[in-house]
Amino acid sequence: MRLNAVWLLACLSASQYLIKDGGRLGVRNGARGGAILRRFRSGLRPRPPVGRALNDEGPPLIPKHSEDDDYEDDSGSVYDDVVSERQHLHVTDSFLEKTLASQLRSIFDDRFSDPYKAHPDRFAWDYWHVPEQYTLIRTPASQYFPPEVFKRLEESLASYAQEVLGCRSVSPIWLSYYVDGCFQEMHADVPHGPWAFVLSLTDWENREFIGGETRIMRPHMLEMWRDFDDARGLELHDIMDHVPAEFNRLTAFDPRLPHGVRRVSGTQDPKKSRIVLHGWFTEPSPFCVGALTEEEATPALNEATERAIEELSVLPPATGTLCVRIQVEADGHVEALDWLSDTVVPRPGAKVPALDGQCVEPPEDARFLILEAIWKTFAEAQFPESSGQTNITIPFIFQ
Repeated sequence: MRLNAVWLLACLSASQYLIKDGGRLGVRNGARGGAILRRFRSGLRPRPPVGRALNDEGPPLIPKHSEDDDYEDDSGSVYDDVVSERQHLHVTDSFLEKTLASQLRSIFDDRFSDPYKAHPDRFAWDYWHVPEQYTLIRTPASQYFPPEVFKRLEESLASYAQEVLGCRSVSPIWLSYYVDGCFQEMHADVPHGPWAFVLSLTDWENREFIGGETRIMRPHMLEMWRDFDDARGLELHDIMDHVPAEFNRLTAFDPRLPHGVRRVSGTQDPKKSRIVLHGWFTEPSPFCVGALTEEEATPALNEATERAIEELSVLPPATGTLCVRIQVEADGHVEALDWLSDTVVPRPGAKVPALDGQCVEPPEDARFLILEAIWKTFAEAQFPESSGQTNITIPFIFQ
């Protein structure tokens, strides 16, 4: 169920903002003084974010908490799971039902089973070539697969987008294959949506090519001068995440980060190529599931959102997407908050107030202030009584 919550439209200064109904929450925030992190004793049980690293050999694909991420509450105890962990990459293996994944792959293989047959489906492909940037063969997935099969695919992606990322729509889906010489050079898809995705139909275990991994620049490379170590060198695995296109693996990532596809070498056969479905998750929007109806939940959600807007509008500027899910009990209090997805990054040069009144520039401090404001606001929210539990998912877009 989608809620018509009150959202803040992105503005050009901290003192000017516009409230819109049915839009999205964009925050362009300024600075405030005297704020410190502390644990709120509201009964709210914070939980860590959804996500995991791959089990492949090599460096982890999803950053982990460091000791520097911990902070102390008023009593001096460490309480770091209140803080969301920034994640630019979500990887899900065995994403589709096994039968659906196999059916999609079988349809592709059947179309190429006899190279001597001139079936109309064989002529549906666009050879997309932009010199020194993109070379691949693609077609709209909605036109390639039978309607009932495509509907199941689209519903699976839409469900994931809503449940995990807080997005209620999926862009038109492309089906592409990469034979020898195909690649995507590094680029960023900023306007398309807050999350890009790649769903692989590649027979990765039996591949007869090299290359084909999705490459994503690690976020710390865009801030490397903040903590540059002139005694430590960098190699490729320090700079890029490489995600193998294993069969039925969904990779969702922050498309603002430079990314691409490693050049494929070794096969000219479409059936033995890198085969992927790809697009973007779009239109972040709140929704609820459970005992409360949309009409019952909206007033309290609007009130909490307005308080969050007031807090966020005076904080250091940031960019990215943060999606939270609150668990509302039958008596209306908020029992728990889950950090679902988080790509929020403080804007470079933002000044953060320190305890001594001076302004400093540690980016994680700005993140903590933002997370604290959201957590506090929804910890104190009170919803109407109902017959049972309700989960409300709320995406925040910082612009």
